[in-house]
Amino acid sequence: MSALTNTSVTMLCCLCGTVITPNAAAQCNDCLASSFDLTAILNNNRGGDLFVCRCKRCLRYQLGHANSRRYETMEPESGELMALCLKSIPAIAENHGKVNDALNAGVSSVELIDSSWVWTEPHSKRIKLRLTVKARLSAADISIQQRVMVTFREKNKQCPDCDREFTNRTWDAIVQVRERRDGDGMGNIGRLELAISKSKEVRRRIVNIELSKNGFDFYFLSVSAASSFTQFLSRILPTRIKHTQKLVSADSHSNTANIKHTYSCDIVPLEKNDLVICDKKGSGGGMGALKGRLCLCTKVSSNVRIISTAPSRSAKGEDITSEIPQEAYWRNEKYFQVLLSAKRLTEFYVIDVDLCDPSEEEADDFKLADVLVQRATDYGVNSEFLSCVTHLGHLLEVGDMVLGYDLQTSNVVEPSGGWGEVFVNSFDMPDVVLVKKEMSGGASEKLEEGEGEGEATPKEEEGEGGEKKGKRKKKSRRAKKKELNDAVKEQNGRGYRGAKTQTSFEDKLSRMGFLDDEKERKQWAAADAEEEDEDFLKSVVEAENILGSESIEAFDEAADE
Repeated sequence: MSALTNTSVTMLCCLCGTVITPNAAAQCNDCLASSFDLTAILNNNRGGDLFVCRCKRCLRYQLGHANSRRYETMEPESGELMALCLKSIPAIAENHGKVNDALNAGVSSVELIDSSWVWTEPHSKRIKLRLTVKARLSAADISIQQRVMVTFREKNKQCPDCDREFTNRTWDAIVQVRERRDGDGMGNIGRLELAISKSKEVRRRIVNIELSKNGFDFYFLSVSAASSFTQFLSRILPTRIKHTQKLVSADSHSNTANIKHTYSCDIVPLEKNDLVICDKKGSGGGMGALKGRLCLCTKVSSNVRIISTAPSRSAKGEDITSEIPQEAYWRNEKYFQVLLSAKRLTEFYVIDVDLCDPSEEEADDFKLADVLVQRATDYGVNSEFLSCVTHLGHLLEVGDMVLGYDLQTSNVVEPSGGWGEVFVNSFDMPDVVLVKKEMSGGASEKLEEGEGEGEATPKEEEGEGGEKKGKRKKKSRRAKKKELNDAVKEQNGRGYRGAKTQTSFEDKLSRMGFLDDEKERKQWAAADAEEEDEDFLKSVVEAENILGSESIEAFDEAADE
């Protein structure tokens, strides 16, 4: 019996005659690749070129079908842009890779294996991809894999948003924000600008912004976007909102209409640190116990917070503060009058601080105190002092610089019937109203040295808030410097110039690290004075024991030293 042998079956390619393993097409791989060109299949878009639509003005790409209104921004050579391009290839996108009859050409399906970007000039309006695809032939159960270059053309197509800007239907809703305030400043409008700059979502919905008298006009594409903006506005500022509509056009056949919506937003014309008169004739305006008094505006948010400028020494928190809702303000708008604004603030130095109730626990917002102050312009010129009861007792110390309203020298308009027309009989106009602390202790000594004009003064952002972290160190250094200056004056009797020279010299030693704390400075000053006295007395005793001209000359030299 003959032995069985395994032999492979081969055949010749029907086109080139190469020996191959038998297949249904009876062709080798090279002949199959040349017979079925996948480049033409993938670059065919129903008889035309492949393209993606892009808005020429906003540079956004169209998503979805040809009539889609969705446009999005995509970065060059990004994953989002590649996904959009691949979905635009009919041979891959339609029927999950099954090629239709128009693009058949002997291929039943195309499967994407890999894709990569090919760099093109930005101004060429072309996008190129290098694809690795696997195609299954319809005539035989054979798959071929090829690398194909696919080119897309960027087609300009204006998006709906840009199209509206070139017609009379640019916007559907407008929000008119106004702050009708007499005099100088619109600080609430500035706060609104800052809030909008920090909110990306709010800026995204605004189509256009126009500057107008006393405010801004904000344009929106939809009523819902304008309504949400008014809610955002009412959360940060006390606002009165009115909504009106205007019919532009209507179509009775299709039952449609073009309506313009207008939101009028009036901001309460009160700002932080304003000096406000609460008329005694007002009722139900949220004034509470402050009706008929002069008040200071301490906070403006969704509501307005005010505090009395001349409280009694035994008053409690609910007696000198009040929270005014925005609805209550607009009902009694005519009974609120701004007497002075923050631009009229004057600098004062704190001379003395005496808490009205030292046993009272430390308050977060305020603590009443009797304060004696002097104008910064009067320092070293005269001895005119002003006293008042202020709510900043928990913040002020002797030597601090504060900002306040000088009601003695300010030119304010008095009502025709006198102050009794707006104030209650028990109210006494204060000489000064302190608003906020500007500089910590040592301010007066800083003015002495002539440094106040040459460098910026650190100011607090919050009027009644705590100090900044960096100011605590400056305060202690200035306090030590002032105490050392006083000690030197007491010990050696030097005048202003001598004390200034001594202080300047010790500052240099302190920066070099020779004087670390206040104790060492005092010891150094005292030791220096004692050493000078001992040397002088010693030289005098020696001079008395020496006769003649030599003793007289020695005594004169010692006295001069």
